[in-house]
Amino acid sequence: MNAAARRDRPLAVVAGVVAAAALLASVVYQAVSSGSERDGAREADAAAVPDGTAPGPQQVIPGGLLLASPRPLDLPTIPAGPVLVEPGTGRVGSGLGLEVLGRLDAPVSLPVSGGVTTAVANIPNRTSSAGFASSLRTLVAPDPDFVMLNEVSSRSLDEMRAIAPAYDAYRDEAPDRSLGGDNQAFNNAVMWHAGRWRLVDAGRVKIVDNDRTFYSGRAVTWDRYATWAVLQRNSDAALMSVVSTHLMTNPAKYPKQHGPRGASRVQQYSTAMDRLLATVDVLAQHGPVLVGGDMNSHVGQGAWTAAAKMSAAGFGFAKDRAVMYLFHQSDVQVVGNREVRVVSDHPGIVTTLDMNGQGPE
Repeated sequence: MNAAARRDRPLAVVAGVVAAAALLASVVYQAVSSGSERDGAREADAAAVPDGTAPGPQQVIPGGLLLASPRPLDLPTIPAGPVLVEPGTGRVGSGLGLEVLGRLDAPVSLPVSGGVTTAVANIPNRTSSAGFASSLRTLVAPDPDFVMLNEVSSRSLDEMRAIAPAYDAYRDEAPDRSLGGDNQAFNNAVMWHAGRWRLVDAGRVKIVDNDRTFYSGRAVTWDRYATWAVLQRNSDAALMSVVSTHLMTNPAKYPKQHGPRGASRVQQYSTAMDRLLATVDVLAQHGPVLVGGDMNSHVGQGAWTAAAKMSAAGFGFAKDRAVMYLFHQSDVQVVGNREVRVVSDHPGIVTTLDMNGQGPE
């Protein structure tokens, strides 16, 4: 080893010692830092679990980090149900033929709960104006939600509103100029408490065309109709449909016909009920349906009757002692039903229902 090498050797030793010391300091720093992070995590877990128990499994979110508690999920807001729609005025010119009720301009209701009261009556056109007014006041005295009227073609809707100012009313005011139309097209009306309900959609369907029968010994040709209304409750946006109808005079009691031979009156009645039920099926897709009116047939007369047809379709009913009915779906419960006196050959009926969560079908 020459003199220069011996002179530089102490410097190399010192440099090596310095490098080793730096490496050792780096390792110690990393170990201390890692320990501090673990201690911090344990302290956070202990704070999150006050009783000192071990935390449960953490939720793994793809692409994210393990969390001490689950991250809230951003779910879409689900509407609470239908909203109130702008009130409608109903259809004009509907029910001039035997067409099937098509699409409704109405939302779909959530199940309907709470009490609903109805009044059903046939107040013949021959009744005096004073008799009609007193009868209608009798029907609205119990503050019903809905009123279904028959044989009121001679009464204007404005007259009905004036007698019962808390109520609005609908029927299709377009005339049916066919052979059996005439005043029959205006015979049925629906009224509703305007403070509680609003009209969504409404119309008329023809269910009998040219019933060639006899009335008081004279030959007559009459069509028959049903007036329907979809109504929405202001308090919760629930939807219900109300149908007012007046069926043919009892074909078992009055089978005789005039004019060209065709379907028997019993067959015509049966077909009319099938058309009525087809309308009910469309309405029921949006919410509960109530059907009321003078059905001109009795329980037990046959499978063609209103009671038999509606029962087969899953409806119950309340009625008077004769032919006035209110039909309701099977989940709905009758809380009360009573006859009231009106100027007519039939009593009116006032019925209170528990809707019991009945919804669309």
